[in-house]
Amino acid sequence: MVLNAWNFLQGYVAVEVTGASVERFLNMAAHRGIYIWDVSPVPGGAKIHCSLRGFRLLDDCAEKTKSSLKVVRSEGLPVIMQRYRRRKILLGGVAFFMVFLYVLSSFVWHIEIQGNERVAAEDILEFINERGLHVGAFKSFIDHRELTQQLLFEFSDISWADVHTQGTRSTIIIAETIPEQARISRDTPCNIIAARDGLITSIVTAAGMPKVRQNDIVRQGDILVSGVLPLVDSEEVILVHSYAEVWAKMYSQLTFSIPMTYSYKIFTGNEERHHSLRLLLFEMENLNLFHGRISFMNYDRIVSYIQPGAAGNYPLPLIWTTVTYREFVPEERQRSVEGAKALAERIVTERIIREFDFHADIIGKQIEFTELPDKLMVKALITTNQRIDKAVPIE
Repeated sequence: MVLNAWNFLQGYVAVEVTGASVERFLNMAAHRGIYIWDVSPVPGGAKIHCSLRGFRLLDDCAEKTKSSLKVVRSEGLPVIMQRYRRRKILLGGVAFFMVFLYVLSSFVWHIEIQGNERVAAEDILEFINERGLHVGAFKSFIDHRELTQQLLFEFSDISWADVHTQGTRSTIIIAETIPEQARISRDTPCNIIAARDGLITSIVTAAGMPKVRQNDIVRQGDILVSGVLPLVDSEEVILVHSYAEVWAKMYSQLTFSIPMTYSYKIFTGNEERHHSLRLLLFEMENLNLFHGRISFMNYDRIVSYIQPGAAGNYPLPLIWTTVTYREFVPEERQRSVEGAKALAERIVTERIIREFDFHADIIGKQIEFTELPDKLMVKALITTNQRIDKAVPIE
């Protein structure tokens, strides 16, 4: 790639060499230090590529070897400059455009944040904006190392960060800390209480005095294992740090309804696209292009954003927005009872995945349906087995 760029800058020609001593011609040119590349056979000779400077030295070689030279084409920057030497305005415009692109590449036009889950991207953007890293910031004024240290100092949930800029794109990569769980020192006396209501299925006590047994029903806040231990034949007690693993069966109820009539979208295939352009360089509002009134009564609106650039790391300071309107005709449809029940089953499964603890064991699922003229009432009883022990200090 570097060699091709160098050949383009100094200019080169493709030449056909014909005659009886083409091989001698090539050897003589190589002996005189003329750089030749991409040699390929042609009828009666060979096709070669050489620089413009080397081409001027080939005449003597051709004369001594009785060979003929024919220029097939010439390429490169000098050839282009010669071709457009009288079009000074065009050359000036090209030069201005190149300088303008170079100036634009000295600024940041896109900021990307990766790795955040608990820390909001808006908070990070606000923080770095106050410290000089924002869209339109001059890259030379950004202290990436200092900004990284400030991120770690400001956000306790960030354990590692990296701020770097490539081209006109700045990327902030963070790694968040593991959420700290409330822990009680082993030297602190504590009881084990029930974090939720449930039916005890198992209890394994490592320290403390159990207050419940298997199949006991407990309420939230009840003491499961006490850290107060009475001494034998004495009224005195000692306090210990209780530890136990208590599992309980719990029941959760989900109630919702499925309407028997619903609206179905039938897309007609008709679409309208509206475009807008936002110039980040001048912080202009969106420049609406080809906008008019939407001719559809019912439509879906789909928005897409494109920030053009080069080589991925050089986005330009403009955003091209396309809003697509897809026409549809609403149609009232009736669900069957079987279809409504199947939909209810899927909804219950999705809610279990979304709402229940990952470590909970689902040991039962009972769903009852009540058919009404306009809807299907759904009542689901979910049975789980999970830990309910929680340590609290003894006051």
